Amino acid sequence: MAQHRIHAGTDIACVGVWDAGLPLAKRAIEGTALKESAARGEVLVIDTSADGRYLLQIHVDEPFVPSPGQRFDTVGNELGLHLGSGTAMAGGCEDFRNPRPQITSAGDRFHVEPSWYRVRVHLNQTEGSDEEEQRAHEEAARALTSEELARYLRLGKALRTGWLVAVVAVAAVLATVVFQAALTLGVLGALVAAAAGWSILRLKRGGYDALHLRYQRALMAAYPPEIVLELDRATGPIPGGFVYLDDPPAS
Repeated sequence: MAQHRIHAGTDIACVGVWDAGLPLAKRAIEGTALKESAARGEVLVIDTSADGRYLLQIHVDEPFVPSPGQRFDTVGNELGLHLGSGTAMAGGCEDFRNPRPQITSAGDRFHVEPSWYRVRVHLNQTEGSDEEEQRAHEEAARALTSEELARYLRLGKALRTGWLVAVVAVAAVLATVVFQAALTLGVLGALVAAAAGWSILRLKRGGYDALHLRYQRALMAAYPPEIVLELDRATGPIPGGFVYLDDPPAS
């Protein structure tokens, strides 16, 4: 049993999951060829109806239970997906067996038991709210100790102040050059900018970047996914196909 969270981007309004061990094609697979591959269970295709990035949460051999206050609707039918190599890829379907993938990367792969899988797709119907954002930040704050959190907030405030001072000082130097203002103002601005830059560098060396990275990772993990896929091992073959987040096109 495992969970995976993957940011899937697409420029053709289709994201999905497929076996990363399938042989590469001569060219990108699309249109009728993509539908035929999906029907054979080689790729599970989700028609998003729009280009962009989608946060996918994938549950392998474990149920998905929404958190309190969240609403997810199951969309489409249960479909089959064959992951015979044991390595799956999630991302934009334009990279499915593409000899020159451009959207997916090694970080979009995850390991499973080689098998057929029954897949159910759930779409987040919870409207974004200030309360949801606040809960995400509260969860992210728990990734740091109380001392680390206080230091992170203090360094962050000092860093923002440093950037503001640096911008104002640089503006003063530019004004001196453009408007031929007093030389003293230009020299003072240059000194202030240099001091602000040194302060920013010192703050970063003081550990702000490491704390910020941990906080942001926890923050991203706290936000609910847009699409959830449940993959349950099964005996195949099982018919596959497309899932449409909006109404499917008329046949």
